[in-house]
Amino acid sequence: MKRTRKLAALGLAGMMAVSALTGCSSGGGTETKTTNGETQKGGSAEETKKEAASGEKVKITVWTDNRHDLDYMNKVVDEFNKTNDHIQIDYVAQTENYVNLLTMAANSGQSPDIFSQVNPTDFKNFAESGIIQPLNEYMTDKFKKVNEVDEHKYEGYNVQGDKVYWVPGGKRSGSRFIYNKEIFDKLGLQVPKKVSDIPAVSKAITEAGKGDYYGIIFPGASGPFERWIEHSAEMSGITPYSYKEGKFDFTGFKPYIEMVRQLLADNSVFPGSSSMKIDPVRVQFSEGHVGIHANASQEATVLTEQFPAKMEWGVAQLPTLDGEIRGSEACNPNTGWMMSASTTHSKEAWEVIAYFESENVLKGYLEGGYALPISKYMEEKIDKTKIGRMADFAGADYEAVLPVAPSVTPEGETYRDALWNACLQEGSSIDETIAKLNKTYNDALDKEVKMGKTKRLVIKDYDSLHPNAGTIEYLDK
Repeated sequence: MKRTRKLAALGLAGMMAVSALTGCSSGGGTETKTTNGETQKGGSAEETKKEAASGEKVKITVWTDNRHDLDYMNKVVDEFNKTNDHIQIDYVAQTENYVNLLTMAANSGQSPDIFSQVNPTDFKNFAESGIIQPLNEYMTDKFKKVNEVDEHKYEGYNVQGDKVYWVPGGKRSGSRFIYNKEIFDKLGLQVPKKVSDIPAVSKAITEAGKGDYYGIIFPGASGPFERWIEHSAEMSGITPYSYKEGKFDFTGFKPYIEMVRQLLADNSVFPGSSSMKIDPVRVQFSEGHVGIHANASQEATVLTEQFPAKMEWGVAQLPTLDGEIRGSEACNPNTGWMMSASTTHSKEAWEVIAYFESENVLKGYLEGGYALPISKYMEEKIDKTKIGRMADFAGADYEAVLPVAPSVTPEGETYRDALWNACLQEGSSIDETIAKLNKTYNDALDKEVKMGKTKRLVIKDYDSLHPNAGTIEYLDK
């Protein structure tokens, strides 16, 4: 039976070695890409006949970038491989440069048959370049019932027009403050409800810690801005893209940048945070060296299984600018699978996807605390007493899947990198950073709309507390 393997990205040469090792099933047939992105396959019927005649199982190679659920998925894959008489799953965990590896594999004709979903920008590229194929023709009524497919179609996220490319089996919550309850109780502190209160609380923790623990920590090398700062802004009604006006506007992030600068000036941030990746951050928090950490619901299993916390920890709503919730915090549909357009075994690949998103497998997955249910069907099927600390991240009525803003390629830094760099004490002027981002992003939007590469999204009646209730327009000017 196949066990999950963790493989690191080693560049193009490493990609070829990985492909040879995993024996991707799509490499044996011939294919021709048509101009509309569809794929005409050759050789698959002959290969299937040979495999059937020899009695060999069809190998379906699966790639994932998820690490937090490997123990459970190993068991799921093993059970399938033991009981299925015609398919063998080869399940591979890619822990670095996931999208680059997928792109290189597709370009070299060695794509895995199915792989876990990617973010909206990469999804758009994969769909339009013909790397993935729609799943509409494969979905059964039973599959649609369990996963409530029609209720979870998000334009630009998992569908394009009427084409469904992946179906979420669960969701990741928005971010929360994850705090050391022992430190807060010892010092008689309350979790901040306003952004402006964070520096004082963090300073008090740091001073009390005397070098043993610090107020707050950031994964400076692992998307620190999007981990929670951007989500706190969303709850304050601030987003990078103004849906009503149909343009980018980063002005509202200024008080957040000023807050982080104050934390750094007060030395209330764990030393070395600016260069730390997320796992070392988690370790420092779990060891009790930090008062406040922040992330989404994946931390429920991380802090109980991957890096078990050595102290009591709590979960709290993120602070907002004025302590009130003015907008929806983005949550992410997940636990979904894409099918390679070049697979020579689409029927078998679908059988694996259907298995992964079956009621039985999802029930164990959700009760194991690896994701939150996204369908009401599965929410009613699971035993909520079994989900452990995931329960701390559930039930937020202010969360929603936000409309996908136009994907553009501006000159210079991405907005998340630029805004985080402006947070640093040696960073550039906050006002200049924001003004530059407003210009580069809107220049790119105007240019790419004019070229026909993207469309301008406008929701004139946009309500930040009900982001999917408005009338969406896609404009070509």
